[in-house]
Amino acid sequence: MYRTIPIRAKFTEEEKAYWIDQCQNANSLINCAIYYTIQNHYQWREKQPNAFSVYWRNNDELRCGWKLYKCCTTYPELDKALKLNLHYKALAAQSAQQTLKSVGESIKSYNSLVDAYYQGDVNRPSLPRYRKKGGLAAVTFPRQALTDKDGCFRPSISKETKPELITQIELPLPEFIDSDWVKEVTIRPSLGEFWIDWVIDDGKQPIKVNPNLDYSQAYGFDHGGTNWLTGASGSQLINADCNGAANILKKVATQLGVDLAKVGRGSLTLPKRYDLFSNLKRSYREKCEALRFQASA
Repeated sequence: MYRTIPIRAKFTEEEKAYWIDQCQNANSLINCAIYYTIQNHYQWREKQPNAFSVYWRNNDELRCGWKLYKCCTTYPELDKALKLNLHYKALAAQSAQQTLKSVGESIKSYNSLVDAYYQGDVNRPSLPRYRKKGGLAAVTFPRQALTDKDGCFRPSISKETKPELITQIELPLPEFIDSDWVKEVTIRPSLGEFWIDWVIDDGKQPIKVNPNLDYSQAYGFDHGGTNWLTGASGSQLINADCNGAANILKKVATQLGVDLAKVGRGSLTLPKRYDLFSNLKRSYREKCEALRFQASA
């Protein structure tokens, strides 16, 4: 089964400078691809007959303006048009291709929303939007672009990399991951940190039914600012400020088949409070931890 395991990266200053440069180039390449897409799409639209006219939406709503068309730009077209782009060349070839594929997927999502718009199911969609100039975007390496050596993966490096940024780039493989499981690695910037997303296939199949779990019950958790954590279950509530946790349960109640009848106004206004480190017995916490690992095994 494919799964993604995020690990916070511990880069040296030299490695961090390299990855900042790579992520900035990925961000700029995305913007170049979006600019190409928008320009081509609008130029094509202007040539269509009656593109600016009166049209029907959902057969009962008459509108006037530019009609909404699907975008014809695809990933292969983007790859061919931007292959000589300086940001493309600054990345490893396969990483640049993965970056453009992400734009292609966004275009596909937009096209699917065009049909839904004319059926009256969604508001008017827009083409992919530009990212913040100078920002950072994730850089992805498929398995073919990674070299396994001495317990580390070495990603491909572009020949166009700035000389002052060239250093030995290694991504240490976590001890619990077998090198044969790795299918893809992504360097992802998030909130001032770098994360390494290991996409693996360990051959294990997901457990559809765990006999140790009661599927009629569920917990919804909302991370608080001062109270650390708020949780709501199908029969009782823990901690304080439960609105967020209750809303989380409400969103998935139908999908999971959870009965929310016992989540009443009284429980939300006067919830039970527990200190996880003093009120709950150690044996209870260890039992919960054991069940958690059985569920994810």
